[in-house]
Amino acid sequence: MNETPPDQLTTALKFFKDWTNYLLVTTVAALGWAAEGTHIGGTPRVLCVWFLAVSIAFGIFTLALIPLVQEQRTVYDRSNYDVRAKFWGGSLRLIYVCFPQHVLFIAGIITYALAKTLG
Repeated sequence: MNETPPDQLTTALKFFKDWTNYLLVTTVAALGWAAEGTHIGGTPRVLCVWFLAVSIAFGIFTLALIPLVQEQRTVYDRSNYDVRAKFWGGSLRLIYVCFPQHVLFIAGIITYALAKTLG
């Protein structure tokens, strides 16, 4: 069987946590910038603010899920994304929270850029 050693998965999860932290801090700063309202206005501003705000929520969920993935990962999991982290009677995989975080951040940045260049 081609198993990934747990040490590599732990290291990968640490890098992933760091990336999620950096993206979350960047998103909070971008939200503050966009929400100020002096740079763009109207519907693009509202969209940008909401994209970034929801991205932040998913970023918080991602950070909350990381310790659960580390604790609940088994030797049979070949990737951290394979782990169904269980909590409060439910379960989630990292991809279900980190993917929306990334997509919404990108949507917020693109919305801001379009508003600045086309508006």
